[in-house]
Order: sequence, then structure tokens, then C-alpha cells
Amino acid sequence: MSSCSRALTPALAALGVAALLSLPREAHADENVTFSGGLSMSLSFGQKVAFGLGVDLRATALFEESWGSPASKGLGPFAQATLLNFEAGRFAIGVHGGSEIVRNYDDVVCTIDGELGWTYRSRYSDELPGQHGLHVGVVSTLFSPVGLDLFARAAIPLSSEPFVPEGTLGMGLRFLPPFGEQTRAIDGRPLRTAEGVVLPPAIALGPAAPRPARLDRATRAALAGAWLDSARAECGSIPAFLALARDLAAAGAPASLVGRALAALGDEVRHTARCAAIASSLAGWRLSPALLPPPAARDADRRAALVRMALEAWHDGCLGEGAAAARARRSLAGASDAGVRAALAEIARDEAQHAELGWRVLAYCLAEGGREVREAVGDAMTGPAPAPPGDLAEVDGEPRETQAFGQLPRAQADSAWDETWTAARRDGERLLTAA
Repeated sequence: MSSCSRALTPALAALGVAALLSLPREAHADENVTFSGGLSMSLSFGQKVAFGLGVDLRATALFEESWGSPASKGLGPFAQATLLNFEAGRFAIGVHGGSEIVRNYDDVVCTIDGELGWTYRSRYSDELPGQHGLHVGVVSTLFSPVGLDLFARAAIPLSSEPFVPEGTLGMGLRFLPPFGEQTRAIDGRPLRTAEGVVLPPAIALGPAAPRPARLDRATRAALAGAWLDSARAECGSIPAFLALARDLAAAGAPASLVGRALAALGDEVRHTARCAAIASSLAGWRLSPALLPPPAARDADRRAALVRMALEAWHDGCLGEGAAAARARRSLAGASDAGVRAALAEIARDEAQHAELGWRVLAYCLAEGGREVREAVGDAMTGPAPAPPGDLAEVDGEPRETQAFGQLPRAQADSAWDETWTAARRDGERLLTAA
């Protein structure tokens, strides 16, 4: 191997690591730009037959206003690097564009994506020097719920001799759909940042033994996607509670209140592990959400922090976690799978305690924050009833099977929300009167 090739190998490896680390660590519910990365294996034909190991990173500006639309399409830049026979490298940059051709609420997504740009293959030998070229390609990706790429690419030489185009066929794994994600409602306390609510991305870590339940492929994929969304939501609650504990301590809250926020963080770690284990056993892949850092403290002063924590306690604790507990109790009543029942029983118990913590945080903020906090909370409580989370899609499939694995019909989920809102508004008005 030449000195150039020896230097190229670690350079490509470093580029691959950089591409993966540069992937967004969070999915914003209201963005219209998404990022996606992939790893691939390929076989190239041209001046030389070559086996390739590659990395791919692409950004996409979505043409749809919302990721909740039936299908999205978009356009944006891409960058690729491929190690060829551990001797040379091929690099490509350019523009990609395409759309989803299948999008449904079973978390099955199929996309088609075209590529056009510039490519360069480094030197193999004196007889096969480096060569610039025109890059064209097409990629089809299937998510169900893990991403699988199938692609065909061509490099048309623009420099040196001989003029021999190169064709490439390959497949690989993709991390995050290229045209955005749809998610179900966030259970419990969401992770809020200055840019809005975010969800952790999910990573496939390798094959796993599938659950032996007799489920058809579509139902199994839908259930795996639903439990993976729950794992992502629970994982997002971990840094949310860490931020809550930090902000309570900074505001001078009692140590017992700070301690309960940290204990809730531990609960969410267990919930994440349980939900991810169920999703993995259904999907046949070891799936795990990525842990995000807590959002930076951003309040101008203590008064602003008390107002914000009071509103979040109402929306995320009293309502969000109260509704999560109510949904888990209803799901538990119809569940028959032993692992699902154990997870739902734990979640129902812990989310009820987290909702009660929300009430305690709210009471503290009302006592400490004065009229400004009371007015902000009063406006939130006395306004029109918020609608149930609109993105809580009902899992398609035989109701007996989906309910056995802890998934509620939409009507029951809406009923749990209405039940929580009615009780919380009544108790909240009493708390405001006392304050």
C-alpha cells in the first residue's frame, strides 16, 4: 500500500466519524429542514472492480410546511466519502432531491432521492491516476422502522485517460429519514429548548432476537415504531428533569423539591430502557434513543424563571404527565403481553408521581412569584380547553393485537386527555384561589 493510501485510510475514518457526530442530536417538531446520515457497502465497476465502504451526510429543505403531511419532498446538499479496496478514495458533493413515495402511520416510509454533483477518485497507481468526474445517482430508502438504503451511482470522467465511466451498486443503513420524521404525541414532560420541543433521534445498534408473538409484518412494524417513539419521548424527559432540578436549585427551592426532580430523572431512565427493549424485540433490531444534553439556562432573572417553571409545571406536569399516567392505566387494562404490562404498570405509577411533582412545583412558584406568576398561570388555566395531542396516531392493525401490546384506540386516548384536563382545571382553580 502506498504512503498516500496509508494516509487516506485514517482520513476517511475520521471523515466518517465527523459525519456521524455532525448529525443533529435532536428532532424539532416544527422545523422544515432535516438532516440524515448513512453508512454503506458497495461494489464499483469501471477501470477497476472495487469494494467500497462509505459514509453519506445530507441536509434537506422540505417543501411541505409540516412533517405531519402524508408525504414530504425536498432538496438540499449532500457529501459522500468512500474507501475503495483500502487503496483509494472517492469523494462526491452535490445536490440531492426527491420525495417520499409511501408514507403511512405504521412508521413505514419509502423514499426516492436523486443526486447530481462533482466527484473525485484518488490515485490507484501510475496507470490509474486520480480522476475528476460528474456524479449522478439514485437512492431508495425504506424505513420500517430502521432505514435501509439501496442505491445506484455513476461517475462520468471529466479528466485524464482512459475515458471509462464507473458504475456503483450498493446498500447501507440510514440514520434518520431523509425527508423528515413523523412522531406520535410526546408522553409526559417534553424537552424544551429555546428553539422549541425536541425529540432524541433513535439509533439501530445491530440485530436482536425478535419477539415470538404471532403478528403480521405490518402490525409488528407499527407496534415497534410506537414503542420506539415512547422510548424517544421518555429519553427526552431525562435532560428535561435535570434542567428542572438545576433551575429549582438556582431559584432557591427546597432541597426536597430538587431531590424529587432528580428522582424523576431516574424514573425516566428506567422507562426509556423498558420502552426501547419492547421496540427492539418487535423490530428485530437493538434500538436506542440518543441521550441529549439539558437545555441551557436562559431566564433573565429569578422572576422570569418562576413564571416559566410555573407554566411548564402546569402544561408538562399537571396536564402532560397526568395524561400520560391516565393513558398508561387505560393501556394496562387491555394489555396481555407480560413485558408490556410490566412497563405500563411502572409508567402509570411513576407518571402519576411526576404529575404530583408538577403540582408541588406550581405551588412553590405561585407562592414565590407573586402576581406575575398568578396571572400567567390563571390565563393558561382559564383559557379554552387545549385539544388532545393531534399527532397521537392510532396504530393500524387488529385491535385485539395492538391493545395486547399497550396501544390505545384514539378515542380512548382522547378520553384520557379530557379526563385529565377536567380534573386539572378544577384543582388548578382551587390552587389559584388559595394563592
